[in-house]
Amino acid sequence: SDAYSTTFDAQVMEKQPHSDRLAVVLDRTAFYPTGGGQPHDTGTLNGAQVIEVVERERDGNVVHLLPTESRLPDDHVRGEIDWSRRFDHMQQHTGQHILSQAFVQIAEADTVGFHMSRSYSTIDLNREMLSDEDMTRAESLANQIVSDNRPVSSNFVTLEEARQLPLRKPPALKGSIRIVQVEGFDWSACGGTHVARTGAVGIVRVVRRERRGPEARLTFLCGQRALAHYAALNRMTSDIGRRLTVAVEDLPATIERLQSEAHSNRKEKERLHQSLLDHEAAALATGSQSVGSVSVVSQVFEGRALEDIRQLASRIASRPGHIALLGLRGSKAQIVFACAAQLDYDMRRLLQETCRMVGGGGGGSPDMAQGGGCDPARLEEALQHAVELLRLGNQGSPP
Repeated sequence: SDAYSTTFDAQVMEKQPHSDRLAVVLDRTAFYPTGGGQPHDTGTLNGAQVIEVVERERDGNVVHLLPTESRLPDDHVRGEIDWSRRFDHMQQHTGQHILSQAFVQIAEADTVGFHMSRSYSTIDLNREMLSDEDMTRAESLANQIVSDNRPVSSNFVTLEEARQLPLRKPPALKGSIRIVQVEGFDWSACGGTHVARTGAVGIVRVVRRERRGPEARLTFLCGQRALAHYAALNRMTSDIGRRLTVAVEDLPATIERLQSEAHSNRKEKERLHQSLLDHEAAALATGSQSVGSVSVVSQVFEGRALEDIRQLASRIASRPGHIALLGLRGSKAQIVFACAAQLDYDMRRLLQETCRMVGGGGGGSPDMAQGGGCDPARLEEALQHAVELLRLGNQGSPP
């Protein structure tokens, strides 16, 4: 009945262990139990911490859960609500009502889900796509309602009376229904805690939008949460500005310039890298060994990217009469074989025979194959074995 009530006196009706907690039921309470998308209040009973509050399903009683070692009298207790937590929830929940109604009016999007966590809140709308204009107009309308400082009131009505009101969502309950009204703007069946006037919400700010199947989920912040968010953004942008030695208002242009430079640098780096691979492949081919009528490059590398090894093998094999037998040693052995297209050798068969020596296998095509094994210590031995197989192949026993 009064969200601003933070202290109260009550009689203890029940007090008993519940799992690792002490469960207490009072004859009256100002503690809000978890429900309707809103988390429970915290606070104290006679100085003992109330760590969770739930509504008992079988009889509707509010159960206060305290540490099991808590000591409470059997009769009278005094309760105190954690006001900072309560008021934060009041700001977020009232802000949600206002924001949900704003999206109804601007985008004909109904709220089908609401969740409030410790640091942010979300609403799910029954629209998978919302335009930037819809987002801006709905947020602006919500904040206009906040700045109007309209009264927020609640009262209980019958189901028939509720049906006469312009509710955003028809009530699912029967009997007495609590209606929260933002004067002249929104009427909702709700049991949560709310501020007395919209001005106390402070500000409503949508900070994220994401598509979730046929719905859109919006993450929003109100009041102190929004203020803390703005403060964090201000610190971050100011720090980035200092690092880049530019004013905060010049950050967008500076970031665009840096992105363009980074893109150009990446392209130039890749060009230089490819050029280095060309030179490295040429140097390796120059140092190749003759095996019959072919030139064979056999080399083990360490600390390189496998893609570099593949490209080196391909470049070497692009030279007429050349075969590349390359290995990469790391936590395991990796092997890449390639041969010039006009040569009558099957790199796939040669690789399979070689990989057995390092405890593995592989596959590919006759021109290029890749594989490996779990014994990198035998890479040199394995590649030398491949050379010998090639030599035998040139003597009349193809690999």
